[in-house]
Order: sequence, then C-alpha cells, then structure tokens
Amino acid sequence: MRIARVREGSTTQAVFHAWPLFLAMALIMLGNGLQGTLIGVRATLEGFPAAVTGFVMSGYFVGFLLGSSLAPKLMWQVGHVRVYAGLASLASTATLAHLIVINPLAWGLFRIVTGFCLAGLYIVAESWLNGASSNANRGKLLSVYMLTFSLAMAGSQGLLRFDDPGGFKLFIVASVLVSLAVVPISLTPTRAPAFEEPSGVPIRELFRAAPLGMTAAAVTGMSNGALLSGGPVYGLEAGMTATRVGTFIAVTLIGQLIFQWPLGALSDRISRRRVILGVTTIAAIAAVIAAELNPLGGPFLLVALVFGGMTYPMYSVSISHVNDVVPDDKLVAASAAMIMVNGFGAISGPIVATASLGVLGATGFWIVLAIVHGSLGLFAGYRLVANRNIEITRKRHFLPIPSRATAPAHRLLRESDS
Repeated sequence: MRIARVREGSTTQAVFHAWPLFLAMALIMLGNGLQGTLIGVRATLEGFPAAVTGFVMSGYFVGFLLGSSLAPKLMWQVGHVRVYAGLASLASTATLAHLIVINPLAWGLFRIVTGFCLAGLYIVAESWLNGASSNANRGKLLSVYMLTFSLAMAGSQGLLRFDDPGGFKLFIVASVLVSLAVVPISLTPTRAPAFEEPSGVPIRELFRAAPLGMTAAAVTGMSNGALLSGGPVYGLEAGMTATRVGTFIAVTLIGQLIFQWPLGALSDRISRRRVILGVTTIAAIAAVIAAELNPLGGPFLLVALVFGGMTYPMYSVSISHVNDVVPDDKLVAASAAMIMVNGFGAISGPIVATASLGVLGATGFWIVLAIVHGSLGLFAGYRLVANRNIEITRKRHFLPIPSRATAPAHRLLRESDS
C-alpha cells in the first residue's frame, strides 16, 4: 500500500489508500481533545484560579503559532517522518509531565510544548495528504479529513467518563493515543511530499481586501479557544461534574458536524457576508440564552449544540469569503495570515473567558461570548450596508476546514477549487 496511489481511481479508492493519514489524525485528535479538557478540569481541581487557568490553556495556542512557522524548517533539515516521530514523542512526554510538576507556570510551558508539537504533526499529515491528492479528489479528501477531525475531537470527550480526572490514568490514555499516532505514519512505505512555506504579505493589506473575513477569522479563534479551553473551567464553576463537562464540550462539537455542510451550501448560494451575519447573530443569541439556563438541564445542551454549530463552522465560511475576494496570487499568503489572526484570537479567548468567571461568575463566560459575536454581527451589518455592491469575480466552492488546520490544509482547500 502506498499513499501515492491516492491520485488514482475513485474517491472511495483514494480515501482507502489514505487511511494511514486519517487514522493518525484520529488518534492525535483523540489524545489532544482528551488532554485539553482534562487539563482544564484538573487545573480547577488543583485549585488554580480561573484566570490563571485561562493563561495556562492559552499556552497551547501560543505553541501552535510557533510550531506553524518553525516546524517546516525542522522538516527540511531532518525529514517528515523523523520530525513526526520526534514531535509525537515530545507531545506524549509533555502530557505525562503534568503529573510530575503541578504548577501553573510549568503547566503553561507544557501547553506551549504541546501546541508546538501538534502544529508540526498536523503539518506533516496535511502536507502528505495535499501532496498525494489530485484535482479530481482533493475536495472530497478534505471533507473526509474534516469529518475525521471532528468525530475524533467529539469522541475524545467521552473518554473523560472512564476514570477520575483527579487521578493519573486519563493522562496516560492521552499520552498513549498520541504515541500510537506515530505507527501509521512511520510504517507507510512512501516518500513524503515537499512542504512549501507560504509567502508573507502585510496583514493590513489583507484586512483592506477582506475586512469581514479576516475579522471573522479572529473572532472564530477567540470564540473557539474560549469554548474548548475555557469551557471545562466554566463547567466546573457552574457545578458540572467532569463527565458532564465532557458531554457539554462534545455536544458543541457535534453541532459543528450538523451545521457545517448546510451552512457551507447556503454560503455557496447567497452572499457569504450575509451568512456570517446570520451565523454570528444566532451564536450571540444562543450565548445569551445559555447564560440564563440551568447548565445541568437538557435545554442547556440543546442551546450549546446550536452555539457550537454556529461558531465552529464560521471559520470555514470566513476562509471561503476571503478566497472569493482576494486575487489568486495572494491566496497562499492570505491563508498564512488567517492562521496567524485566528491563532491570536485563540490565545486571547481562554484568557478573557476565564477572567470573566472571577468577575461575573459562571454567566460571565457566556456574556463574553455574546459580546464577541454580537460585535462581529454589528460589523458584518455595517459592511453589508456600506459595501452593498462588492464585486466578486469568481465565487469559489465552500469547503470545510478545521480552525486548527495548518498551511498545507489551507493549500488543499485552495487547490481543490482551482
């Protein structure tokens, strides 16, 4: 079996031949998803103040940004497989290190290391898939990748119910899952494709070309970072058990699976700016309602599902909007800029959301998210009124992409519609 054969045959055959990549990414997301929620819960159990926990959790996104820019240089020097194995081993070690040194500063450093390693692992897998695909199956493979990514992330939350987060077994499980992700990649008998680092372009220039798309990317990063990294802290503050916290986070991710493709299809038919306006407005309303509901009741989970179904897919819609209005020669640079803007938003999300818990209590978490999405809605409305006749020379097809995707996945998205 060779991943190079992804280029041949039907989409079904292409997915079959790419199974090592999908399996590796599923294992990574199972381990990383479990670890993210587990550390948020465990930090609260250890007595870390909510605001301090927010800084600890934001370390992952700091490391992710660093890894997105530095990991490719390591690949050029020693090769994809060696970098993948080394980073997976380091990420696995960082997970267990949380049990050795229980200290906010140390945990923040461990989260930075984890984010750096995960960025490198994503780059290897995504560049491999991008290089092995063709114009005929690239879009379908990206959709399968997105589905694998989301299902594994949602499924990882169910692992919390198998043991006490105050113990050590769940940390071992997360470590083992990331370590196992090395096996499919390391034993694949094919040569990894070359990785091309995106060229740079001033972010101000991209904001002038697509201000709503770039702003939506930042807001999505902030909202998603707050939900995934600050959500566990909010859950315990609101009186949830660890199992209930896992269910809460999983429900928001299931919302992404339900709404991603319908919203994408809608954005292909009408103005993506209108879709962004509608989606962020619904998310703001859902946040307001969630703040008023009992977090232990069934209606709360339904509202959380709607909120997750709006906020997670908005990154894909914002990317598609930017791709519509940015010239072809700027698409690669725009992708790199969106990763950076989304990353800075993700860094601030957990910090702001958890800080609000100390000031406003549990409802402060949702108030912050309502303000963030409401502000984007106002800006989207302004853009619609001020620029009614924006000219789009070519509207590209919507394709889903995870908010934590790296440059190769963005290139996969761009080339699938070329």
